[in-house]
Amino acid sequence: MRKTFYLILILLGYISNSFALTRGDVQIIEATENIQYLGEKITTNYFLIYQKPHDFILQNEFKENIQEIEKNINTIAQTTKNKITTQYILKFYRHNLEEMKNLALESPNIQDAQLMLDASESFSQGARSIAKQHQYQSTKKNEEMLVRCKRLIYLIESTSKSYMAFQIGLQNIDYTQTINQAIQKINKDLLYLSKYPYKYEQRAKLNQIRNIWNNNQYFFIHMNETTFPNLVLASNEYIQELLTYLEKHHKQNL
Repeated sequence: MRKTFYLILILLGYISNSFALTRGDVQIIEATENIQYLGEKITTNYFLIYQKPHDFILQNEFKENIQEIEKNINTIAQTTKNKITTQYILKFYRHNLEEMKNLALESPNIQDAQLMLDASESFSQGARSIAKQHQYQSTKKNEEMLVRCKRLIYLIESTSKSYMAFQIGLQNIDYTQTINQAIQKINKDLLYLSKYPYKYEQRAKLNQIRNIWNNNQYFFIHMNETTFPNLVLASNEYIQELLTYLEKHHKQNL
């Protein structure tokens, strides 16, 4: 089934986007962005549950994030005009979600952790393929900055996921390379944000983000030598809160 899924992604990549942007396209783009982030988040959730199997707060967060993914899948299903290829990806998503719902959270295991890691990659690839059919060239600076902020939130979560995958012992991926690639993208986007003419309050938030991230990326780069998951993940979450603040700022100024 996974091989068929990748063939569908290739097919979807060849379909041209010849129609004008509509409100439905905007909704689909937003939903795919949410799915990419949530796919990373629920995987990080599971890795934390693997370490703390009796933490009911983590278990509830895992279940709530699955519900959020379902909402975004339904948004795409109800809005898309590309019924064949997109609906197949959504069907694959739903299959993954059913598997996740059936996971025994009270007794997590390394096989299910690997399942979650694989599923997160499928969520990300599928969402990008769907979004590609609804892309457009933005002429508004605030809209471009909004996209950058949302992408940074996703990338920050991807570093949390990879860090925790390494911490729990999933060894089939070169996490150093994966995290370094994410770090390069994050630094590039943060540099781009720093060139925007923010007012004092927003500039202060951005400076906070950059200062915290400078510390965090050190731990990611040297994760073979240091183990501070609570500190690193909490700091990453705070960065995401600050990015959400900037995201809302740009959304209000569209």
